[in-house]
Amino acid sequence: MNIHCPSCGKPASTDQQFCRTCGMSLGSVSKLVAAHSGEISPDEHALNRAEAERRITGAMFTWMSWGVLIAGIGIAMLVVNKSFDLGRWFLNCASFLLLGGTGIAVFGFFKAVREGVNLPAKFPAQSIAQGEPTKALPQDRVATPLPSITERTTQLIAADERKKQDS
Repeated sequence: MNIHCPSCGKPASTDQQFCRTCGMSLGSVSKLVAAHSGEISPDEHALNRAEAERRITGAMFTWMSWGVLIAGIGIAMLVVNKSFDLGRWFLNCASFLLLGGTGIAVFGFFKAVREGVNLPAKFPAQSIAQGEPTKALPQDRVATPLPSITERTTQLIAADERKKQDS
C-alpha cells in the first residue's frame, strides 16, 4: 500500500521510515493509515509473531517438563525395583512410564516445531496487485550476446602481428 508524505506530497510505501524527498518521519503516518485500512503494521506484525513464538516455546517447555517428570518417575521405579524386586508388574509399569514420558517430551518438541513452521512469514507478504516490484523479467527483454573473453587478446595479437609484418 502506498501513502503520500504529508510534508511534500510525494508517494511512499508504508514500510518506509522517512520520506526520500524531504526526510520527514513517516512512522506515525504509516501506523495511522494501517489502523484505518485494517492492515497490520510491520511493528504490530513483529509483536504478534514474537508473542506467538513465546506461546509456542512455553507450550513446548511445558510438554517437555511433564515428559521428563514422568520419565524420571519411571527411572526411580526401575531403581526401586532393582533394589527390592517388587515383581514383574512393577517393572512393566516403570518401563511404561519411562517410554511414555520420553514420548510426551518428544511430542512436545515436534508439536512446537510444526507450529513454528506454520507461523506467518517475518514480514507481511508483498502484494503484486498493489504495484510492488517483482523479480520477474519484462516480456520485451532481448538477450544480447556478450563478447568472448579472448576477443580482446585476439585483437592485440593481430595488431602485434601487423606491426611485425609492417617492419
